[in-house]
Amino acid sequence: MAVETDRPSWLESPPKRRLRVYAFDPRSSVTLETAVCNDAVIGLPWETPWEDALGPGPSNDYIEVVDYDPACGLFYAPVDLNHPNLLAQDGLPQAEGQPQFHQQMVFAVAMKTVRAFERALGRGVIWARPGEPGTGGSYVKRLRIYPHALREANAYYSPDKTALLFGYFKPDDAVGRESEWVFTCLSHDIIAHETAHAILHGLQPRTIDASNPDMLAFHEGFADIVALLQHFTMSEVVEQQIAGSAGSLRARGLLSGIAAQFGHATGRAGALRYALQQIEEEAQGTAPVRTLEDTTEPHDRGQFLVAAIFDAFATIYERRTADLFRLAGYRADSGDAPPIELSRRLAREAGQTADQVLRMCVRGLDYLPPIDNSFGEYLRAIVTADADLVPDDPLRYRVAFADAFRKRGIPVPGCISYAPSSLMWAEPDLTGLTHLATENRVTGLMQGALATLKFGITFDDSDSAYGSSKPEMVERRNLREEAIGVIEHNQLALWQWLNALPLSGRAREWEQILGIRMVTDDHPTIALSGTTGRPAFAVNTARIARRQGPDGRELHQLIAHITQRRRGYFDSATQEKAEASGSGARAEPPVQDFWFRGGATVIVDLRDGRVRRIIRKRIDDDVRLARQRAFHTGDPLALAFAGRGRTGEPFALVHRQ
Repeated sequence: MAVETDRPSWLESPPKRRLRVYAFDPRSSVTLETAVCNDAVIGLPWETPWEDALGPGPSNDYIEVVDYDPACGLFYAPVDLNHPNLLAQDGLPQAEGQPQFHQQMVFAVAMKTVRAFERALGRGVIWARPGEPGTGGSYVKRLRIYPHALREANAYYSPDKTALLFGYFKPDDAVGRESEWVFTCLSHDIIAHETAHAILHGLQPRTIDASNPDMLAFHEGFADIVALLQHFTMSEVVEQQIAGSAGSLRARGLLSGIAAQFGHATGRAGALRYALQQIEEEAQGTAPVRTLEDTTEPHDRGQFLVAAIFDAFATIYERRTADLFRLAGYRADSGDAPPIELSRRLAREAGQTADQVLRMCVRGLDYLPPIDNSFGEYLRAIVTADADLVPDDPLRYRVAFADAFRKRGIPVPGCISYAPSSLMWAEPDLTGLTHLATENRVTGLMQGALATLKFGITFDDSDSAYGSSKPEMVERRNLREEAIGVIEHNQLALWQWLNALPLSGRAREWEQILGIRMVTDDHPTIALSGTTGRPAFAVNTARIARRQGPDGRELHQLIAHITQRRRGYFDSATQEKAEASGSGARAEPPVQDFWFRGGATVIVDLRDGRVRRIIRKRIDDDVRLARQRAFHTGDPLALAFAGRGRTGEPFALVHRQ
């Protein structure tokens, strides 16, 4: 009798791995209003053959959960999500007192956040490696997560460890009661918030440099909006919220209780909840729209970014659902709850809108300058990235963003109005550049660099895992490891190409459009490269993005960050003295008080090789240098992020405050 030897189709892996989590936090499960929808399930894509298998911890290609509790001096046994009993029941059931469920929850929510970013970015998420980059950024394959790292009311992302550290604590009013422990690793919002910090740092390593009041606030506000918008993927939660608020997203309710248990236990409601309260008061006309001026604390300042983006989200949702209200004949001011069918349909629209708005926010990260960003520049980045991928905007998504930022007095440098056409970053202006302006814009400007880059995985005849056809090599293929190798190859290749440009002509003109020094040596505070003898600069990233818009339009891009640093001093007289020796023999300047950075984001359309955007901050901008000096000397928190005094754990400090 014949026996089937090939792998039968009924043994194929399932499409999803389902894991149970809290939709909010354990406190919501003992409150009647929220208990009905607090038990949620996250579906994650099953592991593929070209990535590492899921192991105990959990540990996979992206994340490694290490459950060591320093306060108790012990390791908790790792959960094995491949155990048949757990596969049969969507993982462990929700259990506040079980460390293995804590491990499952941080893994599930963190991976859900990673997948959301990857859909928007058009490429894989890679974590930043700790340490100051030399000729460019470097990366690490796995992010470590410690669910019980601290016995204190804190949770933070550690750039120096490439890790998320979660704390647990007993509230001040619960001393002596064993049932009152609060675990930050069981808050859906805190996990998503901290994971967003780690992803943002991997994409934009210099966003942890507090060079202006918006920098740390941007990290906090962006992470909050990621946590908030992810809630709208939970249809049951959203349906209940909509039914209780007559279909409005501006009324304070279940979704505004971000990190509710943590905020209740510590007595801090949090900037995000204040931002949502602000949205509600604006809608009711009980309070004027607050503006950004005179707000400096990162969480408080971040609430303006959250309020602006959530306002844009709510406006877009209202435009998308206006016809549903009319068709159902339902009036929000009737005092009656909307029909069940309408609530479900509205919840679906809210989820789709949240997904689109989150994608707009994530795609905008690629269009930011590589250093010293502001909220207004982020608005420009969102608008430009969206217009490049989705030229037609019938529901005026970009107008909704612009109007929300305008109402909150968020300034936009370099723009004369908040019209989307005015907000878009301009294409490179080569006027007056003798060498570059005469070259063909499509094939000439970066043709030499593009010829040295890799644009994907190649199955060549080599001994590498992707080159060899040997079964033992094929089994070792790992797409993320290969992607890291491609990025690092492209960083080095682009850096070598720029350094090989002739000292006259094209190199001097590239200096102008990139905003850095590549040839001239009249700034002694800019270090020289030991390899080339020229002013040192870094290619911090060179990544390939492949995106698809809602109409099927595809966009393939190279995104490169080229940066340079210059010594900065708190005393302007010291700065002038250090830079006065540029015309003669070069003397070693004093040790810097802080680093002042310049550079550019270069975006190349890989369909025709055209350089579409060069978004720069000049290294020789002394006005910006003076602003950064004033910021460092005027804000005690900023001093912790400056030069020699920089703390190794910036987010621990911000979150503890």
